[in-house]
Amino acid sequence: MLYMWKAKLISLSVLAALVLTACGGGNGSGDGEVLLYEEEVSGGAVEAAESYETVTVRREDYQEIYSDTGELEYTDIETVYIDEEDAVLDSIKVKRNQRVRKGDVLAVFHLETSKTKLEKQRLVNEQARAQFESGLGSLNNSLSQAEQEYKRLSKKSEKKMKSLEIKKIRKEIEAYKKGEKELLDQEKAYATLVRMQSKTNLVAKKSGVVTSVSRDKVGEEIDSSQKIVEFRNNDKWLIKVKDPESMLRYNMSVSVRLGKNMKNYEHEVAGKVVTASDLTGTDETDSGGDKVVYIDVNDADKRKYDFESNNIYIHAVSFEVKDALMIDARAVDTESVGFTNKSFVWVLENGNLHKRFIVSNYKNEKDYLVAQGLSEGQTLAIVE
Repeated sequence: MLYMWKAKLISLSVLAALVLTACGGGNGSGDGEVLLYEEEVSGGAVEAAESYETVTVRREDYQEIYSDTGELEYTDIETVYIDEEDAVLDSIKVKRNQRVRKGDVLAVFHLETSKTKLEKQRLVNEQARAQFESGLGSLNNSLSQAEQEYKRLSKKSEKKMKSLEIKKIRKEIEAYKKGEKELLDQEKAYATLVRMQSKTNLVAKKSGVVTSVSRDKVGEEIDSSQKIVEFRNNDKWLIKVKDPESMLRYNMSVSVRLGKNMKNYEHEVAGKVVTASDLTGTDETDSGGDKVVYIDVNDADKRKYDFESNNIYIHAVSFEVKDALMIDARAVDTESVGFTNKSFVWVLENGNLHKRFIVSNYKNEKDYLVAQGLSEGQTLAIVE
């Protein structure tokens, strides 16, 4: 229910001037003066003697733009370690930013295993080999003896029993021989240990570009946790960008610009948001706690353009409505109606304020997009 307050008695000429001033604030932003009276006015119109800032209902294409810098994050990184005990790093054969191929020598090391340890391992292997050969020989003798006995038998029933015995022994021999694999592995490890007492090459298992080397570790004993060389595949990367307001969504198309700045760029290619935090509900954050998402471009563009040497900028239309009715958010207020909150505005017409409920299909801190309740060109008063 709208109420009006009687204005102070003023001359007719002053009143007329006030009304004319109110009518003059109908287009654009400005001040509309409205007269307030005490008694209720039919139709919900209220006149006021106060001065209000006014805004106009406008029609335009609405866009929310995401714009920020990006950086490459490589996804195929190889870290090389020496996974041996008693290893000493002799030299590193590559340098930072060097391109290496699979099989290239990255570093050289040797093992400083004591003679006592080597001799102990040799004796353990020899004893294990002797025990294995002895057991196998015993089974082979049993098989040979059973086969000879089988030949001397004449009764069918006795031959059948001896045949079953022979089959059993053969199965035992087959199972016994499978145990030789562990022994062979021990003998191979010993041979490798002996060989590694001299210089041993540490080779690359894939191609890439060297990103770091541990030259300060040369000449020192190395354990398996110490990184020797790290290199990456320069063709395998994603673009990482910050997105604290969640404006970028999974599978969303964006523009990736390369150049001096966002507007002065040399190349522009299509990109696609490939992280899915908006689907899984789990946000990925960087070391500073800011939410980040990742963008990919196709392999042809990765090969064609120099993403490493250029500044990278991301431009995207996060939200867009064509031909939308828009109003200043300051002109909108809400009130509780039943169990819901409804939005309303004060429409200024002929010096009167009319309360008008509206339906908004989108809003932010600055603007409301209006679906129902207003038309283009109407003037609204900002009543605070």
